[in-house]
Amino acid sequence: MIRLTKEEARNFLLAKQGLLGHKQFSGKEGLMDFVRQAGSVQFDPVDVCGTSPELTLQARIEYFIKEMLDELLYQDRLLIDFFDKNLCILPIEDLTVFTRKYAGISYAEAMARRQSEPVLQMMIEIRKILSEKEYIFAKDLRHLEIGNLIWDWGASSSVARAALETMYFKGELIIHHKNGRQKAYALAEKFLSAKLLSAKSPFESELDYHQQLVLRRIGTIGFLWNKRSDAWLGIDHFKTFERNQAFQSLLEDKKITEIQIEGISTIFYMKKEDEKLLTSLSVNPKSPARMEFLAPLDNLLWDRNLIREIFDFDYKWEIYTPKEKRKYGAYVLPVLYKNRFVGRLEIERHTKEKVLLVKNFWLEDNEVFSKSRKEAFSTCAEVFRAFNHCEKVEYVKGWCKENDQK
Repeated sequence: MIRLTKEEARNFLLAKQGLLGHKQFSGKEGLMDFVRQAGSVQFDPVDVCGTSPELTLQARIEYFIKEMLDELLYQDRLLIDFFDKNLCILPIEDLTVFTRKYAGISYAEAMARRQSEPVLQMMIEIRKILSEKEYIFAKDLRHLEIGNLIWDWGASSSVARAALETMYFKGELIIHHKNGRQKAYALAEKFLSAKLLSAKSPFESELDYHQQLVLRRIGTIGFLWNKRSDAWLGIDHFKTFERNQAFQSLLEDKKITEIQIEGISTIFYMKKEDEKLLTSLSVNPKSPARMEFLAPLDNLLWDRNLIREIFDFDYKWEIYTPKEKRKYGAYVLPVLYKNRFVGRLEIERHTKEKVLLVKNFWLEDNEVFSKSRKEAFSTCAEVFRAFNHCEKVEYVKGWCKENDQK
């Protein structure tokens, strides 16, 4: 077992995430290196100052511009939109991990079988249309609609959407591109290699499936604990018994290492291969100062209880919280400085005026907005300005909230 102070634990997590010291990744090649290391980056379409994956990447990738992500997804096709924890962006070579799940048919396919006839008939029509067209939107199938059905989470859906999602979850369709929040679907066989599409399941058993996904999620964050967590979302048939079994097997196979962090009774686990990174940090413990504005769904924040324990930072994305119950705002970004969360930022892009507007910055308790931090904030805001194609940064009067102004 490895014993760490909280300071050491923070430094390791941030180094693993590419958020400590100088940026480790650069350009499209660096973007691919990070996504392959992380496994996936969570997607969300809300765009106040960049979408969640764009914010996640700009915090880590030097010279990142939004167009890079679209190119890698829809031109180079080295990345793909698919479900991991939730809807995510992942390396194309990992697609079979999620389309060939050992645990059985996909959720969407199971739903389709319950509504079998209308959905299956629509799937036949979709195949016919896509044999001639490059892509289609759900709205292109309105002339074939025969009514709605109960679909995902008990909500009503058009038959077309249900059929498209079924074919997508099975790996028969891919997202060709997006027009705002609308997805254009295309036949996977037209854009992906036959080798990839014919690949067998990478899992020998359900236990193997759970082991590989646990190891993948640990690697996504840096380390995790064997307890209920949002970091385990999307893993099929994965309750307490299965989770315990997977952790025990990984320990026996020496693929993970136990971590004890001072002041925290729960044991954490890291990938055995990441011990080298931990050792390198102990040899060179100091890193240059750096500030970043993080996405609400940043990989580092996948387990917010873990972040509260290790960083003493209690973060909630309040976009789904009723306005009268919000403590801060609907879209507030955590602000990281060196190895601490020092505040929360409300910032908006005004596209027409080409202005990036800093509305509120709430400092955390016991944090001071020193001269060096002000300079780091200004530098970070300028990077954000360019990233959002704005011409200037404007600050609302009274934007910086001291500890007693929350």
